[in-house]
Amino acid sequence: MKNRHIPNRVRSIKSLRNWSAGFAGRFPSGKELAENPHYWNHKVPFLCSTWIEGERAAPELQRECAQLLIDACARLIRAKPSNSENLRVTCCIAIPDAFSSELCIYLEESYFLGHTKPQKNEFGEVIALNGRSLAEEWRLQLSEGVLEHGVHVEYPETDTHQGLICDRWFFGEVAT
Repeated sequence: MKNRHIPNRVRSIKSLRNWSAGFAGRFPSGKELAENPHYWNHKVPFLCSTWIEGERAAPELQRECAQLLIDACARLIRAKPSNSENLRVTCCIAIPDAFSSELCIYLEESYFLGHTKPQKNEFGEVIALNGRSLAEEWRLQLSEGVLEHGVHVEYPETDTHQGLICDRWFFGEVAT
């Protein structure tokens, strides 16, 4: 039964590689960015979320998906116009909620810090993952100019929010 899904995996990986490569020389237009209040994002186009998250997730596919996301981020950084120095180009790899991983261009510094700065507030807590590196753990390759910053997020369930507990690894222009 496992072999039956191999062609779908191969197609999905090929599609993901093409998606990542498609960011070479391409940066969202000012109009595209203006349509978003705090940040522009682009989710990973992956059809079978069970391959990258959950009990049956394949570690090699998770790693490849993470690497291609980081590669897409590096391509966006290289394509970033020189007059856009106030924008932060990143990608976020969420674990175990890998399907929510995405490319991000933060349009507001305060919004970026709200996701990455250790803090405790009425919504929950963001804790720095000091001493750990997803790049090292998963043997990911980082291009020049791509840095890494990890946080653990704990947002308790409320009447209006389902709650969230995960690690988020940000790659790209993440130096603070």
